[in-house]
Amino acid sequence: MRGGGVFSDEEIQLLRGLPAVANVTRNRITYSDAFKQVCTIRYLAGESPTKIFREAGLPPDLVGYKRIERSVARWKAAAIKSVSGNDHLDDSEIIAQLVERYKRTLVTRRNLDNMASGVPDSSVSVMSEGAVGAHVSISALDGDTAGIIIKQQARRIDELERANASLLDKLNKAIPSPTVDE
Repeated sequence: MRGGGVFSDEEIQLLRGLPAVANVTRNRITYSDAFKQVCTIRYLAGESPTKIFREAGLPPDLVGYKRIERSVARWKAAAIKSVSGNDHLDDSEIIAQLVERYKRTLVTRRNLDNMASGVPDSSVSVMSEGAVGAHVSISALDGDTAGIIIKQQARRIDELERANASLLDKLNKAIPSPTVDE
């Protein structure tokens, strides 16, 4: 396959098995949030985007150099915009702010997972160094974090609904309609 083109069924299956990939269709790859975050930080730290993608199991000859270049540029612009109202921060300052934000997001995710798995009480232990034994309640989530979580969940629900509709369509095509004898 020529990089950046249409993916074959085998390539789709390969890409779907990678932790860096959230979803893949014939023409499009959606990367996991964790991969985008790590990729952006590593890129801002001076690493090559193609090296980062290769290490994630995404060879440029499969994904496409242009697709990698555009993705990283988009993620970098979004990261800079998210931590800075201006363009006066250098890459190391942006990296530091992103790392702190991603750490808080990871802690929040872990806490929400604990709540969802049945930890009684509306608060759970914070799982990060420097906050051992502290608790956070659902109401303590800041608006940005809550908004991110809601968007992620809405996207996941949409993906599941589309997958469900596709499976139902396949099932309907596989099962012949009953005929009525008169």
